[in-house]
Amino acid sequence: MSIPWRVVGPVAAVLLAGAAALVVSQNDPAPEDSGSQPPVAVSSDAPRYETLDELAGAADLVVRAHVTRTEHGRLFGDPTSANAVESRLVTLAVDQTLRGDDPGAGLLLEEEGWSADGAPLIVDGASPTERGDEAIWFLTEVEGPEGRTFITVSSVGRYLVEGGDLVGPESADPLAAELAALTPEALTARIAALAP
Repeated sequence: MSIPWRVVGPVAAVLLAGAAALVVSQNDPAPEDSGSQPPVAVSSDAPRYETLDELAGAADLVVRAHVTRTEHGRLFGDPTSANAVESRLVTLAVDQTLRGDDPGAGLLLEEEGWSADGAPLIVDGASPTERGDEAIWFLTEVEGPEGRTFITVSSVGRYLVEGGDLVGPESADPLAAELAALTPEALTARIAALAP
């Protein structure tokens, strides 16, 4: 199912771009998207990247990490509008810093979470992040609801690690297909080989 509006993503970028948005803080823990609403596919206006070098260059930080917690975040847009988007706050335990300054043991990630009616969002083919996910993330630092926070640089900024495979967004993006075809070790090696 697709809805007729576009998300300016990542969602935290809405505030960075200076868009007028009503922000409401919510701290209710999120069930792991096991609610009654089926996921909804949406498109974003996030940047597109042609090469791994461009993707890594757009990131302040690249980490391999696993998700220890997810919860409801902020509401972007008019809460009475069907186009409002609630963010998902994701706590990451960092296993390895691949590029950028070491953020320490953990960090907070904010991503698009739910539509106004509570449906989990699939943005540009990237499935919602869930507790227990392990992935390689390409992140940009932003001002968040609780201090230092990160967002993925785009939907091609997260690759789930499933055994010896990588799973990227389900999209026709050539870079996403190229990177998802690698093993986690091969992607790590390619990131390490990039110029600083």
